[in-house]
Amino acid sequence: MLTANKAVVFRMACGIGIGMDFLVDPFGSGVSAPMKWRVCIAAFALGLCTSSSQAQEMQINEAPYDEIAALEPTTQSFDDLGGLQIGTAFEIEGAMIGQILEGQSLDRRAGRGLDDHWVLAKREASLPLGLAAETAPPVAVVVWDGAFDSYALAGFGPQQYGPGRMRSGTGIVTILFDEVQCLFGFRTWLDGNQDNIVMRRYPEGNLNVIFWNEAGQQLADFRRYIDQGQVEVAYIQSSGSYPEIRAVTIQNLDPEGIGIDEIVYAPMCPMIVSGREADTRNG
Repeated sequence: MLTANKAVVFRMACGIGIGMDFLVDPFGSGVSAPMKWRVCIAAFALGLCTSSSQAQEMQINEAPYDEIAALEPTTQSFDDLGGLQIGTAFEIEGAMIGQILEGQSLDRRAGRGLDDHWVLAKREASLPLGLAAETAPPVAVVVWDGAFDSYALAGFGPQQYGPGRMRSGTGIVTILFDEVQCLFGFRTWLDGNQDNIVMRRYPEGNLNVIFWNEAGQQLADFRRYIDQGQVEVAYIQSSGSYPEIRAVTIQNLDPEGIGIDEIVYAPMCPMIVSGREADTRNG
């Protein structure tokens, strides 16, 4: 059976969407380049590789976080960034973290607790894609999150009215990649399992993850409603497609907001990873 890791190797061996310099040994035994192409041809006959003429319609599916992490993507944690306040944008490896895309706008919405949250109002982004620079800083902070027992990224929400209400975690976080990606995931903590029927009136749910392409068009929209405790979410494009994920927006209406940690992403599209299609409502 072709494992998720070997799936990446087969895509790389076929040279799909990447340069020849990235050809690797599918079996870890020093196979020469001509042999790699013979492996690719054999895999093609088995339906394991695709060409541009056979590319499938792109979908984004939810996939197990551990399977995505096993593919050795870029991983961004925040343990060394405690106390960071992001004014408008912060650079990480191969991406920038900000609040929303240029041209989008914010709306204020009460969450399931007493906290007010930022959510997207106008979703159309200006081109070329960039992070909005007009929003009042900070747009995100790195704070100690007891749920992880470590530091985590938290979107900075609107002014709160009342004692004990949280701004950290009630904002929006957008990651804008330097180049298009094929997979994405992160860890968070949700206080779901309460007032679930009430939350179904809110399009954002407890957690809402939105994917955008290079043209600023929405590729997929995932929502969660009843998750409780630590949640690991990961998403991947359907097999046979070329990378199209240029940006990801994370918003929430979870009580007291959320922290985000262990963000993973990669531009390569493995051929086989189990998953569920987008636009399904968990719970």
